[in-house]
Amino acid sequence: MSDPTRDPRGRSGGHGDAAEFARLHGAITDERIRALFPFRFLAANETFARLVDATAHRILASIGALPPTTGVTVQQAKRDLSIPWRRTVPLRFMYEKLSDSGVLDRLDGRYFTGAVPVGDFDTVAVELAEQEPGAAVAPEILRTLVDGAERFFRGEASGEEILFAPDKLELWPRYFSNDNPLYAINNTVGAEAVSRLVPADGGAFEVLEIGGGCGSAAEQVLRSLGSRVTRYRFTEVAETFARIGEQVAREAAAPSTEVESERLDMTKPWAEQGVGPGTFDVVYSVNCFHVAPDLDFVVAEAAKALKPGGAVVVSECLRPTKLARPIHAEIIFDFLDSFTDVVTDPVRRPTHGFLTPAAWRATFEAAGLGEVVVLPDVDAVAEVYPDFVVGAVVARATT
Repeated sequence: MSDPTRDPRGRSGGHGDAAEFARLHGAITDERIRALFPFRFLAANETFARLVDATAHRILASIGALPPTTGVTVQQAKRDLSIPWRRTVPLRFMYEKLSDSGVLDRLDGRYFTGAVPVGDFDTVAVELAEQEPGAAVAPEILRTLVDGAERFFRGEASGEEILFAPDKLELWPRYFSNDNPLYAINNTVGAEAVSRLVPADGGAFEVLEIGGGCGSAAEQVLRSLGSRVTRYRFTEVAETFARIGEQVAREAAAPSTEVESERLDMTKPWAEQGVGPGTFDVVYSVNCFHVAPDLDFVVAEAAKALKPGGAVVVSECLRPTKLARPIHAEIIFDFLDSFTDVVTDPVRRPTHGFLTPAAWRATFEAAGLGEVVVLPDVDAVAEVYPDFVVGAVVARATT
């Protein structure tokens, strides 16, 4: 059984402390990347992880799925509660996440009550909101899941219907925002990766963004690079988000930057949607490619759009290759069919959701892209700080 004063990875309490922060920073060898990870991010990330545990525990309690004294398997809980098969993914995630945290114990595939106490959802939600007001939207989204869990697991409503109901749409521009440090870190790391590709001679630098959403990634990279970006094409498939994102991109761009905006569905041929072969120096995407039903197709299309020597940059949550642990942000997205219903491959895409650095490398190389670099080295950092799951993957056109 677990020591109630420590989590199963040997770290104290889950609140983030100076020693832990020093270990994290020491593992990030790139000085410019290291500077993007302040202590406040570590602290907010730790609090959010505890909130995810509290969310999972409350949902399991609400649907009658907490383990009895004799323990329970995922399949047993699914059968006993008549949970539709498509709902098994988030059910499994919640058991695995609570087991990883020590709230549950696992033995031979059965889950039992563990020794680590779970935080109270409302208490931890208030703590996160007070700690980082910009992250207060995360508890609101998780509360939406809690409130809709019974309908979801009875098969009465999909995750999309619960999370993207008309009265919940206002949550998402706030979540995918540079004011939310839990999400903004993807944008800052991505912008740093893109900045390293700007030509030294100050020549043309043209960027195509895929899945721009509400515009926070465009805002960060355009403000960071300023006039060094000569042309920026913002694309998004969802009309509701596209209108917001286009405005944000235009307001963030330097006066000399030509900003274009198009509706683009990355799952269909890009050339038919106005993206000609060999037309951009960078194809850029933040937390988007991993939802592609056929990732190989999307990466191949991105490779076609590059000029000779150009690069694809994806800034994503990354699953550490060796540690293979639940990523706490997945509790939200595992409820969405669009996140889980994807084509897998034993090497390039072993599972739905966030990919490992090794899987990204294999995927890019299969598309003919090379010089694959992960900023920072997520696998190395995760050896020291297992909850480290943020990085940008850069792959260059070889011809």
